[in-house]
Amino acid sequence: MIKTFFNLVWSDLKRLWSYRIVLFIMVLTFLFSLAIILFPVIDPTNFIYVSIFILPVVVFSISLFIDREEGTLLPFVFSPLKSGFLVFSKVLSALAVMTIPIVCFIIAMAIAQYEISFLLLFLAYMLGALLHILIGISLSIISKTTSVLSLSYVAYIVVFSLTAILYSNGIIPLRFQYYLIISPAYLSGVLIDNIVAGCVFSEVWLLILAVGLQLAYGVLLSLFIIIPYFKQYVIATEQK
Repeated sequence: MIKTFFNLVWSDLKRLWSYRIVLFIMVLTFLFSLAIILFPVIDPTNFIYVSIFILPVVVFSISLFIDREEGTLLPFVFSPLKSGFLVFSKVLSALAVMTIPIVCFIIAMAIAQYEISFLLLFLAYMLGALLHILIGISLSIISKTTSVLSLSYVAYIVVFSLTAILYSNGIIPLRFQYYLIISPAYLSGVLIDNIVAGCVFSEVWLLILAVGLQLAYGVLLSLFIIIPYFKQYVIATEQK
């Protein structure tokens, strides 16, 4: 069972590499990291947000698309393996790829002499990336067609991700933060902003809520959407 699990993860990583997805993330991360080092006036959180809010959703959706085109998951759907087992292997491979940006950002910020807790930054990043990977697969499952899925991705990025980035840059007034609490991207941004600032400027209840709601969203998506309907999703996409 464990061997099968790691074979799934390794096969997924090889497919992401063969389709140049890993290479794309490495190049983009290199450019972002270079900008952090050479242009200290640029807020590095913007690069981090792109990596948390947008890349995980894109990487996971592409991973599922590759599986659908190659039919790699269908044999496992009709095997005794549980849905949670299959989903976890997909999530772990995507999360492994998404460690590339944060590791490079931490190195770049260390070179730029940021005096912050890089461990907390890493943990906050991974929590946000994990949640957005789960959001990506949830959107894939609930979307009936490819066009609806594309619209769902765009809607999420515009309504939730973009607003969180605009708020972090001071474009959206502070008073709107209470309306943004439902946004997973905003919750992740609250943690990142405080860590990168090097001091706690948000209220303690908001920081606790940011962690708690992200965990709660992830559990709810897994229990009520992903695990119950993942196999049905794979079968439905293969039949189209």
